[in-house]
Amino acid sequence: MHATPPAKRRRALWVATGVAGLTGVVGLAALGGLATREDKSDDANRLSDQHSATAKQNVSDAGRADEERGKENDGQDPGKQDDWSDAEWSGQDDWSGKDRDKDRGGRGERDEEGRVREVPCDDDALVEAVVRANNELGGTLKLARDCKYELSDHDRKNGSALPTIRQRITIKGDKSIIKRDSSNAFRIFTVGEGGELTLKGVTVKDGNAAREKKKEQEPWPTTPDNTTPPKTDTPPTGTKPDPATAPVVPVVPVAPAVPVVPVVPGESGESGESGESGEGSKPGTYDEGADGGAILVKPGGSAFLEDSNLFNNNASGNGGAIANFGRVHLDRTTVENNHAKENGGGIFNAGILRIKESHITNNTAGKNGGGIANGNTHEPKTNTYEPTITIGTTATGTVEITKSTINRNTANHNGGGIYTANGFLDITSTDIKDNTACHSGGGIYATDTNLHLRHVTIDNNKASQDGGGIFNTSTTNKPKTTTEHDNDDNKDRGSATIDDSAIRGNTAGRRGGGIFNGDPDLKPGPNKDNRATLTLRNSEVKGNTAGNGGGIFNNRGHVNIINTKITKNTATDTNKPYDIAGGIVNNDGKVRLDDESIVIDNDPTNCTGHIPNCFA
Repeated sequence: MHATPPAKRRRALWVATGVAGLTGVVGLAALGGLATREDKSDDANRLSDQHSATAKQNVSDAGRADEERGKENDGQDPGKQDDWSDAEWSGQDDWSGKDRDKDRGGRGERDEEGRVREVPCDDDALVEAVVRANNELGGTLKLARDCKYELSDHDRKNGSALPTIRQRITIKGDKSIIKRDSSNAFRIFTVGEGGELTLKGVTVKDGNAAREKKKEQEPWPTTPDNTTPPKTDTPPTGTKPDPATAPVVPVVPVAPAVPVVPVVPGESGESGESGESGEGSKPGTYDEGADGGAILVKPGGSAFLEDSNLFNNNASGNGGAIANFGRVHLDRTTVENNHAKENGGGIFNAGILRIKESHITNNTAGKNGGGIANGNTHEPKTNTYEPTITIGTTATGTVEITKSTINRNTANHNGGGIYTANGFLDITSTDIKDNTACHSGGGIYATDTNLHLRHVTIDNNKASQDGGGIFNTSTTNKPKTTTEHDNDDNKDRGSATIDDSAIRGNTAGRRGGGIFNGDPDLKPGPNKDNRATLTLRNSEVKGNTAGNGGGIFNNRGHVNIINTKITKNTATDTNKPYDIAGGIVNNDGKVRLDDESIVIDNDPTNCTGHIPNCFA
């Protein structure tokens, strides 16, 4: 008898067991030989003495498995002995119960089944392990040491190599790698509503989320003796690699060229589950075919990554490594060398994202947010006088970053390090360095955002247009009178507060080498201020360079400077020698400088515009 080809066997496995979990008949067969054991760990929960006689039936991503086939084969892949016997369950609880939920919303101890299964170094074994863990209401999968799980097939409905995570599943690696090994484009993980994925010590690489062109397929036979779908390893008809590369940064003497990043193959403009066609998904919705090169977290899903790496993943939509519409926590994790054709070269967030002691480095985005994009710019409002600056926003997300680095990321539009729109961004004890934006916001681009930085260094970032370090703006204006402003429900939109931080050595081709605040349109407007408000406390703005406003450029916004030093910044535009300043430029806005602040040694002058207590 000839051996079953791996791809064909994979299809048989997915149909026989189902993607989300086993059907009732198959589940009973699998549970028949499964003995329970005591949990031997110190703080673990005891394994339940008896399972219910009726397994919960989940809907399969690949369609309903044929019950007759399950009866004939006891729910197993033909010719393969059941390797899910109790001999492979250790019964150990992977969770100590001491620190596991400190950063998980204060939920306290988890209701963990305490089942640990060792997964041999075989890609089919990993797929099967996830299938069974979904059916068993979760568990822990322990990967083989130094193993590369090279996944060559995927479920075309969810666009992932592995079944959709629908339960609480932990995957523990030991220098283990999970990677795509196929000419076909697919991501590695999808986390569905109610699913919770934890990765510990795992590298996920070479995922490639790209839309596939739909084609007609013959229906799968449903007779008991033939339920295996036809092999579909070949790339979809009509798809081909796109040789296009990211454009080069416009000419600015100090701004490097954007690295050449190949666009992910397999794109044909077809939509994902969100029903959206053309470029990208609508804000707040996800494109199952194009978002999240390594991991897609759907609304209601969660992913926790500890001591892990996301490397060299691509997305033809948003989120080169991760697209999050639920909840994601990164702890001691590196997100590196990922690319998104649209927003969020490393991570796209429209949910809750927490990053601690992690590194977001060397990622690229075709649009906004080279490292991280929080929110989206679908159908944006484009300024009439500054057509290259995107100022429209729609989606909302929350990002908290602590003790991390955001460095060497590039965006072809705005936000080389981080782009945030209409949401919340809180950063503490973090370095944001060496990022590049081809338009504005080399380090951070914030629009309609509540932004707070504490003990943050914004260093050596570059923007070809405005805001080399930080670009802060709002899409709306606010009344000039104090009474109207105090009664304004939206007064916190476009608010940036910077405490005990340093903005140093950043460069902008036009305005605001350190910080640009306010309206990106310099043409005189209505008798209202831009809603953008910048507050600097106990900080320094030093050694930044721009055509004008080397330190700070404020255009119809509000700036409050408290106990802050603004020194040795430079303006290089020689065409307007009487209207430029190296320190602070205030154009029809309000700048308040307290007595403890210092503005000195800026070239060619310290200030221009109406700035009390600032002397040229």
